[in-house]
Amino acid sequence: MDLIRRILVMVGDSPVPLNATVFVDETHPFEMVAYHIDLIGQANLADTSITRMGGGMIARAEVGPLTWDGNEFLDAIRSDTIWSRVKQRVGATVGSTTIDVIKALAIKIASDMLI
Repeated sequence: MDLIRRILVMVGDSPVPLNATVFVDETHPFEMVAYHIDLIGQANLADTSITRMGGGMIARAEVGPLTWDGNEFLDAIRSDTIWSRVKQRVGATVGSTTIDVIKALAIKIASDMLI
C-alpha cells in the first residue's frame, strides 16, 4: 500500500499522466510498479493506460488523472501522520485489508484527531 499511496500522491500533484518509469527505484522494479498501476486502475482510483506484450506482461503503464474515488482516497491518506497510524493499526490487527477499509480507518483516525 505504500507504493500505491506514493503513486497516488505524485499523480494527484501532477497536471499530466505519469509513466511507470517515474516510480521505478532500487526497491520498486518496473514490473512491480506497473502491476500496482494496474491495480489502481482496477480499483477506479485513477485513469490508467496499460500496454501488454504477448503472454500478458506489461510493457508500458501510465497513470493519471485521479478519479473522484482516487481523490477521496488520497485526501483520506495524504497526511503522513494519519498514514503512519493507519499502517500501525492494520499491522497490529488484521495485517492486510481492502482499500475501502483503509479509507474508512483513515477517515476515522482524522476525525478522532479533530475531536
